[in-house]
Amino acid sequence: MNSNNILVMTAVVAMLALTGCSAQANVSADAVGGITSRSGENCSGGFESIWNSTPVDGDVSGLPQETVTVVSETGRIFDAMRRGSDGTAEAVALESVDYKVNVDPSWPKNHAVMIDTATDKVLEIIEIPADAPVCD
Repeated sequence: MNSNNILVMTAVVAMLALTGCSAQANVSADAVGGITSRSGENCSGGFESIWNSTPVDGDVSGLPQETVTVVSETGRIFDAMRRGSDGTAEAVALESVDYKVNVDPSWPKNHAVMIDTATDKVLEIIEIPADAPVCD
């Protein structure tokens, strides 16, 4: 591969990373937060933000090792992330997460709540679009 092709590929990858695009579900560099819909379904299937993604620079200091995203009214977990030994964020099966959600009545209705499972700290809250309920 010549150096021009390498530069073009590097630029494309950087652009995708900066815009939040990613080949892996629930993992994107520099994501600013948002509900993503699963292909072919009219529902929200995941929640991306800096808290559950892998930073471009690889510096994961201050970021959680595991997060869950829950429905604010019920505490039902619908998304989970765990960091690998190299710091890479990976979506994990909900059954693999051993975490009890304590629903806070102050959480706004119809919102997704992302929680650091080690500290119980609420990291982010985002409204779930009315036309895209959370997937089962």
